[in-house]
Amino acid sequence: MPTRTFQGASAEERVAERRARLLDAALDVVGERGVADFTMTAVCRAAGLTERYFYESFARREDLLAALFDAVSDAALRRAEQAAADVPTADLETRARAAVRATVTLLARDPRSARLYREAVGHPVLAARRQDTVAAFAGFLSRLIVDAHSALRDTDLTTTTVLLTAGIVDAVGFWLDGRLPTDAEHLVARCARLVVAAADDHLTEQAPTREGR
Repeated sequence: MPTRTFQGASAEERVAERRARLLDAALDVVGERGVADFTMTAVCRAAGLTERYFYESFARREDLLAALFDAVSDAALRRAEQAAADVPTADLETRARAAVRATVTLLARDPRSARLYREAVGHPVLAARRQDTVAAFAGFLSRLIVDAHSALRDTDLTTTTVLLTAGIVDAVGFWLDGRLPTDAEHLVARCARLVVAAADDHLTEQAPTREGR
């Protein structure tokens, strides 16, 4: 059975377009009002859509917030991965610096995303999403390290990269709040050095001791 179209768009395409409008509007609402005062009514008004179209894509406002956080996190991770891939060298510190810089720049230039990121900690739904983001970025850091040091395996690095990522996430949050008195490039450089130090530590652990030779 053919799909009905309206002005050249199928029903599925129109639903997707309205969902995208709701997500864009939701980010604006978070930027203006914060997560605590985030409401379905405010989002629908900002999107120029009725509540009927809200329920077309989301069962409740928390579902929209979760989808928004996932979209922002995914975009940040893709930027970090692309920035590292664009570096014309396999040097770990250079690639880590490019990846962290891409993420910090994204949040610094978009106060809406930065506010969502900062306020996720105290939200029951977003706090769990934030942990998923830490796990995803930790996996990315593990891959960066393994690419630079083939003797290491992803599984060897899981605990270390989760600790690193959680620390970097909180440090960036402090910086965005103005509670870390440093400039962006210094923050980026320190984060990159921590990644290198973690890799060096693992390499040292794997190196055979004199007694074992």
